[in-house]
Amino acid sequence: MRVRPARFDDLESVTSFTIGTFEWGDYVPDRFGGWLGQDDSAVLVAVDEADSPVGLARVVLMSEREAWIHAARVHPEHRRRGIGSAINEALCDWASSHGAIVVRLMTEDWNEAAQGQVEHSGYRRTSNWSWPMRDLGTGAIDPVTNGGRRVPGEEQLASGSRAEIDPAWIAWSTSEMASAGRRLFPIGWTFRRMTIEDVHSASRARELLQCASGWVIARTEGEQLSIPWVATNPLDAAKLARAVVDLAARRRLGSLMVMVPTIDWLDEAFEHAGCTINRGHIWTREL
Repeated sequence: MRVRPARFDDLESVTSFTIGTFEWGDYVPDRFGGWLGQDDSAVLVAVDEADSPVGLARVVLMSEREAWIHAARVHPEHRRRGIGSAINEALCDWASSHGAIVVRLMTEDWNEAAQGQVEHSGYRRTSNWSWPMRDLGTGAIDPVTNGGRRVPGEEQLASGSRAEIDPAWIAWSTSEMASAGRRLFPIGWTFRRMTIEDVHSASRARELLQCASGWVIARTEGEQLSIPWVATNPLDAAKLARAVVDLAARRRLGSLMVMVPTIDWLDEAFEHAGCTINRGHIWTREL
């Protein structure tokens, strides 16, 4: 087995062992071609004697000093042979040669095999994350209201002015949320350290919203309301979670997904708002 850069003509082989990764399929076949040839990322494949890929993963630079590894896949017939570890090591070498001093990745809470593999590769678990999710497009009865229809909460999220940027940043950066999440900021399913410029950017895009109980960054992505950042406190979290659900309903979106560090009072707030909680772990390796 050897590891080499991926090529466009690898797509058929990659598709053959990734298309059924999850119940819904896999995003790798659709995005594989677009990943190739980018200066800020690399896709590497492990190949057999016939030069056919049996494993792959991608690394992307998130900042000048941070890299993120994802899309790690190994052919089911070739697992437990060190292929994933070999690709990961090569990706870390690529990241280091391009200026990164730290690399991160995420594993699902249930995936003990992946957790063991990355720990063996020198990663340490540095933070735990939750992604509360809720479907809103069915008009379903809300169990939180004892069988009644959902009743809007007492607060509503509205666009925050530029004057909200500093208070929002200070509230978050000094909070348990920032420390529990290691000050990371999700961009889709990749993470990097957050800066106040992220709040400025959200404000310019009118994605920084506020109510009396806190602030969120809210994005409409297709039929889903995506909330990658929340700033609140234990006393107000339940009201903010309710306001987030109401925002998705007002926009007539079919679903909601929030990304937050795993903290008991945050999970409880979104569970009470009717969300299902999924969890994962972020692992870090210094280069």
